[in-house]
Amino acid sequence: MNYIESKEIAPTFQSNNRAEDGLLDRSRWSGLCEGVLIPLGSLFAVFLFMLGVMLITT
Repeated sequence: MNYIESKEIAPTFQSNNRAEDGLLDRSRWSGLCEGVLIPLGSLFAVFLFMLGVMLITT
């Protein structure tokens, strides 16, 4: 059987901190966006949708 060296296998993991980002401030800002602003925006969108449904049905 032919065995493949582990160096030849491409790594399949991905990192949230990319090498292109470079600065700590930028990764902190993207972490804030991903961790706080996007979930809050999603909840607000669901709230507006439910409010619209309630106003239409009454």
